[in-house]
Amino acid sequence: MKKIWTAAFLLLLVAALTVPGMSGSKAAPDFTLKDVLQGKEYSLSQFKGKVVLINFFTFFCGPCREEMPELNKIYQENAGNKFETLGIALSSDPVQVRFLIKQLGVTYPVLIGDEKVSQAYGNIEVVPTTFIIDKDGNIVHKILGTRKKEEFERMIKALL
Repeated sequence: MKKIWTAAFLLLLVAALTVPGMSGSKAAPDFTLKDVLQGKEYSLSQFKGKVVLINFFTFFCGPCREEMPELNKIYQENAGNKFETLGIALSSDPVQVRFLIKQLGVTYPVLIGDEKVSQAYGNIEVVPTTFIIDKDGNIVHKILGTRKKEEFERMIKALL
């Protein structure tokens, strides 16, 4: 009986952590945030027509640090393929974030987030939280926690 409850709990947990969108998905909220390295402004709306992976993280999140190099590989492998990756640092000192992205060799844009963008995306409380947005600007997947590179690639390839 205990095994059945454990299996049922795990199944519910997995279902809760990946929330695939349906046709007519919710439009991703637009934002304008500054890049941590150069202060360049990025808006989500400038990537309309591309699949966009947005990864919310904090400097102190160990799983986030482990996932970022994988996200960077996805970014580099799909460059020029109507795909973009954006990192959004929440509750983090920009100096520490700059150090982290240089240390990890992250080449995708990393932006400094604020309470407004966190609220717009449902009050981000778990990091990492990743959103995959289709070419029309709709949220197709919301992923709480880390995932393997292959899982992200399956979700992205289906939209490209």
